[in-house]
Amino acid sequence: MKLLKSSVMALTLVLTAAGLFATAYAQDGGDATRGAQLFARDCAVCHGDRAQGRIGATLAKDFPGIRVDALLKETISNGVQGSVMPAWAKSNGGPLSDAEIDDLVAFIRSLGHQAPTVPAGPTATTPPLPPTAVKLPTGDATRGAAIFAENCVPCHGDKGQGRIGATLQKDWPGINVDSFLDSTIARGVAGSKMPAWAKSNGGPLTDQDIADVAAFVQTLKPGRQPTAVPANLPQGGPLGDTLALVCIGLLILLGVIVLAVVLAGSRAKPQQT
Repeated sequence: MKLLKSSVMALTLVLTAAGLFATAYAQDGGDATRGAQLFARDCAVCHGDRAQGRIGATLAKDFPGIRVDALLKETISNGVQGSVMPAWAKSNGGPLSDAEIDDLVAFIRSLGHQAPTVPAGPTATTPPLPPTAVKLPTGDATRGAAIFAENCVPCHGDKGQGRIGATLQKDWPGINVDSFLDSTIARGVAGSKMPAWAKSNGGPLTDQDIADVAAFVQTLKPGRQPTAVPANLPQGGPLGDTLALVCIGLLILLGVIVLAVVLAGSRAKPQQT
């Protein structure tokens, strides 16, 4: 009987320890150091380099909540519908793996030890795009490249190839492309994940910054595809040159054989007297 009680107590202790370990592991599954690097690459552009808030929410403060890790992971993975917060998980079309999201959660938890609350609806910094065009100064593509690298790469890719944002590496049809891009960057796109970047709309960029970025975006042309070569024709390069020489040699050899046969046939004919 004593042995049975001892066994039950030992089993209880083992299960309790396992539960505590699993809970601790679940709460600390990510790496905050790796998360800091991911935050600098993907999140700082919206939330600020010190998580102080920019066009996104301030994360460098304490927030009350229950199961804050789960809430943070869900927010990062799935985004927030009705706001400019996109979905970052690969399962939702984003670029981040589950392990990378865990690292981000660990880093954000280290900022204030609690998770931020999820906004319930559209943010006030996403006004609808008005029909009137924005009048901005002439842009400089060289300056725009630097501004693009600092603000646009996390969503649109380092070459404008698209990431969680639209592909910008394309030809821009339209009568007034400058005005269209200026308006889109300055005021955002209502109902999408594109926020307003102009200072007049609560963003961080000046009118000159926006004009420079618009000028740079217009230089992002799509790559040209090479002209297709028929499969039955030899192509250039060492292999193509060798094949061509072999074909020429065979033709010459065939001609020599035909000539030899003709000459042999003419010699074999009996001469008439």
